[in-house]
Amino acid sequence: MSGDGVFSSGVLSCLAALQRLMDGNPTVAQHVGLHRAKITAGIVSVEAGFDRGYLKKSRPAHLPILAKIEAARRSSVSSSISSTSSDVKRLKGKLRLLEDELATVLTQRDKVLTQNIQLWERVRELESAHRNSNAPELTTLT
Repeated sequence: MSGDGVFSSGVLSCLAALQRLMDGNPTVAQHVGLHRAKITAGIVSVEAGFDRGYLKKSRPAHLPILAKIEAARRSSVSSSISSTSSDVKRLKGKLRLLEDELATVLTQRDKVLTQNIQLWERVRELESAHRNSNAPELTTLT
């Protein structure tokens, strides 16, 4: 940090901007809803009120905040990976439940189809018995 304090106040502004971004409370409209994995040094610089190229690796005073930005990105990626694996587990559980429900529904469908076929056969038998008997024909209204 230089003796005139410009860098220290700039770095402090960038630290505050990084914290706002991490908390989901940015002041720049373009940064609203920005995922942590998308936070870059340029975004932090703009959020702090500087141009996109303010934070540079070549400036020793900026190295700590650049490391914090990188750490925030990495923690975001690892947390999204762990949340993705938990999402996969949750979805596998849902899939098992749906497969069980499908098996139950298919069994019920087969049972109803069997009953319908049995009823159809019984109706055919009764119609045949009725035709073969000497009972008067049923008249239909047309």
